[in-house]
Amino acid sequence: MKKLLLILSLFASLSLEAQFVTTFAKNTSETQEDGVFYYLPRNVIRLEFTIEETDYYIGPYAEFATKLLGTTDYIKENKSVFNIQAVDIQAVNDIDPNAVYCISPDEKSKEPLPNIILNNDGIILALGYDNVNPIDVVTRNSFNDNYLDAEKKEISFVEILDNEVELDDDDDEEEGSSHKKITKEDKAKAALEKISKIREAYSDLVSGVQEVAYGNTLPYMIDNVKSLENEYVSLFKGKTVKSTYKKVIYYVPEENQVNASVSIAKLSSTDGIVEVGGKGEAIKIQFDSKNSLANINPMSDNANKTGQINKVFYRIPAVTDVKILVGNKVFAEKSLTISQFGIIKTMSAKNNKILFNPNTGQIISVSH
Repeated sequence: MKKLLLILSLFASLSLEAQFVTTFAKNTSETQEDGVFYYLPRNVIRLEFTIEETDYYIGPYAEFATKLLGTTDYIKENKSVFNIQAVDIQAVNDIDPNAVYCISPDEKSKEPLPNIILNNDGIILALGYDNVNPIDVVTRNSFNDNYLDAEKKEISFVEILDNEVELDDDDDEEEGSSHKKITKEDKAKAALEKISKIREAYSDLVSGVQEVAYGNTLPYMIDNVKSLENEYVSLFKGKTVKSTYKKVIYYVPEENQVNASVSIAKLSSTDGIVEVGGKGEAIKIQFDSKNSLANINPMSDNANKTGQINKVFYRIPAVTDVKILVGNKVFAEKSLTISQFGIIKTMSAKNNKILFNPNTGQIISVSH
C-alpha cells in the first residue's frame, strides 16, 4: 500500500511540474487544439561539376586531307566529348520531414508555453528566448544555379570563292555553258595553294629574307600569319573547340546510408552527365561516418516516439567523409557534418534557455 501511494505521489508531482509535452508529430492526438510544430534540419549534398566539352567539326575538304595534305590526322565526324574537370562538394540545409515534433501545453498546467523561435521553414532556432540574433543558414536558395548552362560557341570556316580557283585548260566545261565547271576538289586545291603561299610568307618573316625592319610589329605579324594558316588548314583537318560549363546535382543522404556508396548519375562521353538509368560510367557518392558517434547511446525508437515532459528533441550530427567517384577514380573528397546520419536526443527545457544550430539541429547553448 505504501509503495502504491509513493508511485501515485510521484506521478502527481510530475504532473504538477509538467509545463509542456513534446511529441513526435505522427503521434500527436487528432483532438489536440494547441501546439507548436517544429522541424529538425537535414543536410542536402550540393555537387557542382565542372565539365569540359570538346566539340569536333569536320572540315569542308576533309575528304581530300590525305590526298592533298598527305595526312590521316584529321577529324572524320562531328561529335562532342565530355570530361569532368573538378567537383565541388557542399552541404546545404533543408527541413527533415522525418524529424518533426509538436510542443503542446500540458492539460493540467496553467503555465504558458515557453517562447519558441522558428525560422521561416519551421526549423527550431531557440526556446526560452525573447529573440535571437540571425544565424547563418546555408540553404538551396542561397545558390543561383541559372548560370551553369553550357554556352555553345559558333564556329565557321573560311570560304574559298569561285574567283579564287584557277582551272586548268583541260578541265571539263559544263554542257551548254562557256564557263568551266568548278568542283569541290578544285576549291580544295585552291585552299592548298593558299596554305603554300602563307607558309612561304611565314618563312620570309622569320628568316628576315625581306630585309625589312618591322620592329616591334614582327611578333604580331608572325602570329597573324600562323593564325591565317591554321584557318586554311582547318578546311582539311577540321576544328576543335573546347568549352567549360557547370552542372549541379543535389542529393539527399538517407539515414541508412551512413557508410554506403550510392550511384547518383552517369558520365556519358558523348552526352555529359545523364540520369542513373542512362549509358555511361557510374558517378557515385560514398559516405564514411568515421564512427564519430560510437560512444553516444542513441534513444530507443520507442522513446523517440513517446511524449517527453518539459523536454525538446535535438540532434547530434555525424562528421562524415564524402567522396565523389567516377568509376574507380576519386574526383573530390570533403569532410562534412550530416545531420540525418546523427543521433536524436532530448534535453530538459524547464527553466532553460536553449539555442539550436539551424544547419544541424544541434544544441549550441544552454542557459538559465
